[in-house]
Amino acid sequence: MNLIRPAQPDDLDQLYQLAKHLNTVNLPADKDRLSAMLETSEQQFDGSKTPDQAMIFVLEDDAHKLRGSATIIARHGSPQAPHCFFDVIDEERYSPRLDQVFHHKVLRLGTSFVPRTEIGGLVLDPALRGQGLGRFLSLCRFQFIAAYRERFCDHVLAELLPPFDADGNSPLWNALGQRFTGLTYREADRLSGQEKEFIEDLFPRSDLHVSLFSPTTQSVIETVGDETQGALRLLKEQGFFYTKRIDPFDGGPHYRARTDDIACVRSTRALRARRGQGQQQAMVGIQTNDALQYRVCLGLVKTKGMQAEIDESLLERLQIDEGAELLVTMI
Repeated sequence: MNLIRPAQPDDLDQLYQLAKHLNTVNLPADKDRLSAMLETSEQQFDGSKTPDQAMIFVLEDDAHKLRGSATIIARHGSPQAPHCFFDVIDEERYSPRLDQVFHHKVLRLGTSFVPRTEIGGLVLDPALRGQGLGRFLSLCRFQFIAAYRERFCDHVLAELLPPFDADGNSPLWNALGQRFTGLTYREADRLSGQEKEFIEDLFPRSDLHVSLFSPTTQSVIETVGDETQGALRLLKEQGFFYTKRIDPFDGGPHYRARTDDIACVRSTRALRARRGQGQQQAMVGIQTNDALQYRVCLGLVKTKGMQAEIDESLLERLQIDEGAELLVTMI
């Protein structure tokens, strides 16, 4: 039975192997950076309010092997480190002489100093794809947010990945960012994990007409890559909507939801464990004041009043006894 829990410092070697499946700023394939991230992640679970630090969750199989990970950044965006984006503006121009209306898509650099919670960094062992575990990894974060609601902001942001070229680079960055910063996409991606001031300092502040880019570059703006389509469907089911904003690095779309409107946040209930036979699939987590002890599994549940009937194997995997306080989220 697979279990999701907070990452620990001694997960470093296994997490590094996972990171190599998707080398991103949220989960870089760099042991030194991962070690530092695991340390700050533990601090975040322990109650630190330092902004722009990720909580890392890991998916562990029966053999205690890590098979996936996902992250939450409780507070992203501040006066010291603002959230950067391009607003996507649809503009119309009309020429009386030509009697023609022209439709243009325009990018305008923007920043926000208001914090929001961000989810990202979802990585799953390719051998486990198609088994519903990516969905489990994604949704467990909303149960955790519901359990510790006071730690999180009133809106949750998801920055989705667009298509990349054959070398894993961003066509938008190659056409725009690299020209204004002198950095390759990978260099900029790594640097952005530490600070993003170079975007504000060096990117053009004037409007950028998308029609001036090549067709290949235009095609990735606001577009979600094939491997991210499933994540997009799930987010829409949970109540996320497109914000008409994109990532300034790669052109991937930004989706957002009010935290309290997210389906799994709304439906998470606090119940007491009881031995029995479950009937409906749910995420079953441990309700505890110590977030580092949070654990959650998929299992069958039957609710009766304030109790949740679950079988013995689920009690054992969660390492709890009958009567323990649970978090139950039907999915």
